[in-house]
Amino acid sequence: MIKRILIAVDGSQHSLQSVELGSKIAMAMNAKVMLFHVVKPYRLPDSLKRFAKAEHMATIDADLLNQGAKYLLAGAMDLAHGAGLKDVDIETKEGPIARTIVDRAKSFKADMIVIGSRGMGDIEGLLRGGVSHRVETLAQCPVLVVK
Repeated sequence: MIKRILIAVDGSQHSLQSVELGSKIAMAMNAKVMLFHVVKPYRLPDSLKRFAKAEHMATIDADLLNQGAKYLLAGAMDLAHGAGLKDVDIETKEGPIARTIVDRAKSFKADMIVIGSRGMGDIEGLLRGGVSHRVETLAQCPVLVVK
């Protein structure tokens, strides 16, 4: 029986399709849903930060990435609510993407992970095998990869 579903969200088209399908499964199974986004760590060396500040250059910081994550999750929440779900949690965490998804699924006690087959990092995915493939390999619960 599926009682808890973790749906990985990155804003890509496949990710949004995974929210729609995962929400339908959750409705049919009366399952709790966690919409989860991983912020990839972004760290500039201190020397570059000082240079950027001295030259009055804008830099990307964690606050901006976290604001983007909230925006992505709000859209995913709208999709989940549109599918009729009421019991939906959202969460963002920083870390290596696949491992962070799997670790959160384990702590959430997810019975299933739903993830898009292609995310926002297509080039990296081609070179390293893709986040969804790594999640499938590392997860201890079933993983549904959505195209």
